[in-house]
Amino acid sequence: MQFLNENISKIIENISIDRLSSYKYDNSDDTDLILNRYIYNVQISESFYPIIAVLEVALRNRLYNAIAKLKGENWLLEEVKNKNILSDNERNILLEAYNKLKRKHNTPSTGAIIAELTFGFWVNLCKKSYKNSLWDKQDFFSNVFPDFDNYFISPTWDKTKVIFPELKEILRLRNRIFHHEIIINNKNGIENCYDKTHRVLYSLSKDYAEIFEHTFRFKGLIKQKP
Repeated sequence: MQFLNENISKIIENISIDRLSSYKYDNSDDTDLILNRYIYNVQISESFYPIIAVLEVALRNRLYNAIAKLKGENWLLEEVKNKNILSDNERNILLEAYNKLKRKHNTPSTGAIIAELTFGFWVNLCKKSYKNSLWDKQDFFSNVFPDFDNYFISPTWDKTKVIFPELKEILRLRNRIFHHEIIINNKNGIENCYDKTHRVLYSLSKDYAEIFEHTFRFKGLIKQKP
């Protein structure tokens, strides 16, 4: 896409020089190339939305259900009353979500609370501090990630050491996308980031992931790199 010189300033004032500077890789890069990278970044960010959205929904529901098998269907509401499972950080996130919903509804439903909790909340339930209380319990890992072994090779019996770093990377990428930051220059390679996200989604459920496969446009867009 070519830009007429007289329109450059009108375009730049809507983006800002500081933001555009992230898209200048070399002193020889001209304005047209920089703006095309900016547009390409928007397109690539948009292509990540479907896969991250369906992953986020699956992770929170599989985690909730796996914990419910251990602690009962009302474990989230019980956690609001008394801290039994969650660390202070995660419980504070839960209380904030619960109180926010309570201002709108007198008695928030479990489903509403699950949806209100942040992606970071669910990702953090996969960290080492929950190993003894959750992940070491029989079948817990396979209840959350039933297809893990088809997409990851775990060098250790502790599979959370493999999946948690992947989820943290997806969380960081998600936050950059939702804050409209540059992602096409990701130090790990944006194609690698997509492949990891794809594998994590499939490890949650191959059958579930496959019904969304036709909505994933990343592979086509990555070939259009300016």
